[in-house]
Amino acid sequence: MSVQSVPTTFIGRKQLEAEAWKLVRKVFERHGWKIAPLGLNRSLVLPQAEPLVAVAPNPPTVIMLVCVPDCIAVHEPTRRSWLVELKSTNRETFALRARDFAALLMWQALLTVAHLPSGTVYACLIDNLPPPKLVMLPQRDYPLSLWDEGGLTVLQHQFPEVEVVTGITVVAGSKAPFALWELEGLQRLEAYL
Repeated sequence: MSVQSVPTTFIGRKQLEAEAWKLVRKVFERHGWKIAPLGLNRSLVLPQAEPLVAVAPNPPTVIMLVCVPDCIAVHEPTRRSWLVELKSTNRETFALRARDFAALLMWQALLTVAHLPSGTVYACLIDNLPPPKLVMLPQRDYPLSLWDEGGLTVLQHQFPEVEVVTGITVVAGSKAPFALWELEGLQRLEAYL
């Protein structure tokens, strides 16, 4: 894989997330589901707990506080529900940070990926996600956080056969370890509804 094909910037991330939300919501609602953003994020951690959360040695409860699925979907007639993680991409691949992967496993989330050029929404239960194309450990001038270290460990344990590429230059974002998956390994969201 060439460095040029590696997603290295998160420019316009909020705009892409808004587009993905519209597509995902439309699919859920077309199939009789109600869906709403959870609005939960790390900013809800009380100030007195923040120093402890920052240094906790990656127990599941802490990573679950830091990385929370984006929304909840409920189908009242069948009494089914999903905690849903939203991703978007303009490529035939999508990226997911290692720590997010680890937390989403614990949340037992449904991962959705909106392919913006085609308007297609793909999905997979996070614990059924096929192996990624590769795992990337971006170049950084500081050690991995405990969350990133723990997430990378979980990702490598789940997919020991996947190559880890180190030293990739990333110009934006957190420089956290992440994996790159191909969309072709996922079903359309409708298969889960």
